[in-house]
Amino acid sequence: MAITVYWACLDKEWYKAEKPEKVSDRFYKLGFGHPGPIDHGSINYCPVFNSNLNNVFAIKSLFNYSIKIKDNNLYSDMYDKQFFDTHVVPRQIEKKFFSFSTEYIFFTDEDSLEMTAYEYPVFEQNEITKRCMMFQGTFDIGKWFRPTEFAIALKDEFDEFIVNEKDVLYYLRFHTKEKINFKQFKFNDHLHSIIKYHFKIGVPHYRSKSKKSIQDFYNKFQEKPYILKEIEKNLIKHYF
Repeated sequence: MAITVYWACLDKEWYKAEKPEKVSDRFYKLGFGHPGPIDHGSINYCPVFNSNLNNVFAIKSLFNYSIKIKDNNLYSDMYDKQFFDTHVVPRQIEKKFFSFSTEYIFFTDEDSLEMTAYEYPVFEQNEITKRCMMFQGTFDIGKWFRPTEFAIALKDEFDEFIVNEKDVLYYLRFHTKEKINFKQFKFNDHLHSIIKYHFKIGVPHYRSKSKKSIQDFYNKFQEKPYILKEIEKNLIKHYF
């Protein structure tokens, strides 16, 4: 049995986005696995290690970009202000904490499928892994329709965020033993209006002193049949 995960990149340059890549494939390209007899170097035969790589996928950057911190402000010399405003979300600048948002969305027709986003990409050596701490979270993509947002904090020794195009930003983990079958769709204004609505009713929860559980968001989500119909109409056919 395979589970279908619909995905879309919400960026203006969405057409540059690549299908999530298996982290297990990226690991074996590093040369740590041995195809021959089992020996002490054959970590690819270790069931504990292998199970941890199951259904983990890499998400790559669409851009080269740099964000600098100076005098408690964020700024960039690259592209224009509109790009900055749509991709950078200040959070706590004194903590070097902000988001670099190339938004993706993942959704499934299954009743439930938990996904952990923004896992640290342990098999990568790039400017992201060198400079950043990441804030990961888990939610159910069968019960909630929301985009990802890559929240990070720079490590103490750095005052500049740097990313190169096609560098891995983070890993996604799908909590299932079943195979994942990705299908890409084109995001549109109808789907965006649903996200805006749930953001509008969700913000007071974040700002209230009494924290709400994620189940509260799931309970308010009633649009799944409509979303699936809209996704089906906007599938990008060459991906399957």
